Amino acid sequence: MIRRRERLSYASGDLGFNLVWQSIELYLLFFYIQILHLPLGVAAGIFLIGAAIDWLFDPVIGAVADRNADRYPMRLWVLLSGPLIAVALWLAFRSPPLEGMDLAIYATVTHVGLRFAYGCGNIPYAVLTARITDDPSEQLKLTGLRMQGAALGGLTAATIYALVSGGDTPFLVGALILGVLAQPCFLITWLGVRERVPPPPSSSLRAAQEIVHYFRLVGKSSGLRRLLVTIIVAGLSTTVTAKAILFLFDRDLQNPQWGYWAALMPSAALLITTPLWVALSSRIGLVTTLISAVLLHVAALVTLWIFYAQNLAVATVILAIAISATCGMSVMFWTMVPITIRNLETAPGGTGCAARVYAMSNVARKLGQALAPQFIALSLALTGGGDATLKGGAVLPGMILASLICGVTVVFYRPLRRAGNGLPRPMQS
Repeated sequence: MIRRRERLSYASGDLGFNLVWQSIELYLLFFYIQILHLPLGVAAGIFLIGAAIDWLFDPVIGAVADRNADRYPMRLWVLLSGPLIAVALWLAFRSPPLEGMDLAIYATVTHVGLRFAYGCGNIPYAVLTARITDDPSEQLKLTGLRMQGAALGGLTAATIYALVSGGDTPFLVGALILGVLAQPCFLITWLGVRERVPPPPSSSLRAAQEIVHYFRLVGKSSGLRRLLVTIIVAGLSTTVTAKAILFLFDRDLQNPQWGYWAALMPSAALLITTPLWVALSSRIGLVTTLISAVLLHVAALVTLWIFYAQNLAVATVILAIAISATCGMSVMFWTMVPITIRNLETAPGGTGCAARVYAMSNVARKLGQALAPQFIALSLALTGGGDATLKGGAVLPGMILASLICGVTVVFYRPLRRAGNGLPRPMQS
């Protein structure tokens, strides 16, 4: 049994990371389009470039962390990356005296820097689930509490941005405050977590061999392959819904100020519903719970499309249900990752691969997240015509399309139940 104090210390890390990540997830695309007035294609392209850099560097971070796990604990990465993340967040939300291509280049460089700094701390942090304990039931509890820490971080971030939204530079002020608040959270994780599960020896490979090693990991586990596909489509649908909130209230619902407060919903829903999703998965299994959450998400967005114009309160409630479903999706696939690691590392000939598997999971998640702005920009462009950059267009069509892609994929290419394929059988209380 892991003591509650240590669980809270672990959750503190995700609180800190989500003070930063929610800034990227909910506000940065809106900042590019509405404040910097970047064209839709340029703004969406910056997210795609940032994700492409992540796809290159996240596996490198994972490999380096695995190779040095016996000398440098994963929680050390969390502590040392904190100041770098804070500076990068502040730079990303600056409005420099630049125009045209120079402005686009500045936004791209600071965006890439922010995502790289974030990955240096977040990938090793995620590995801690597998290093604190190898008990699946404890890992489920850790993941649930971690998600609640993330929810508190998101709530804090959304509240701060809402409170400063009336100022001249609300996003820059918010980013500065949140970057500072994240530092003690990382310190608590460093001080309060014990890495009990020793990492198996990790092979030291050259760059080309490391790439081959990643492909071998994917090739030998059908459960890992299916999990990565699930993370991609779930990440896409979840991110489109989150990033679209400000646009939804600004353009579809014609109430932009309420959008800043509605942006609290993803974190509030995660905080409230995570224990419910954990309890449900303990009764019916991770995969069945995941599919249920995905189908609920689709149904809620379709219902929102039907009723959104009738009443703002009704639209907000339906959107809250859709967001709650995305919370269940996230809790389920992140709970599956440490079980996949255990099966790979304990298989005959298995070696230490925890950071590598989390790196691949992050790459899959960021692939879905990188596609999300493209869906939003396309939806705005197709429904808004020449006015899409400033005020025209709707995001609901893009939200529904992303949810349908996720639903079809998860139902027909569902994660496996067999433990030998990297995913658990339905877990019982």
